[in-house]
Amino acid sequence: MSNVTIEMDVYTAAAVRQALFREQDGYTYDETCVPERIVNIRKVIADVDAGIESVVKSEKENLETESE
Repeated sequence: MSNVTIEMDVYTAAAVRQALFREQDGYTYDETCVPERIVNIRKVIADVDAGIESVVKSEKENLETESE
């Protein structure tokens, strides 16, 4: 299977993450009882969360470096 890579700013990533979260809301977290698309959406949410966390960490480090 081929991969798709999308680059976006952190604000757009947060908006996309929220839309994905709403889409999967209401489904159980038992992966044996949910559609595969929900499992896949949750994996993307985790990837987006990691990307946002990385940006926030980097920005925090930049601010700390500038204040020294």
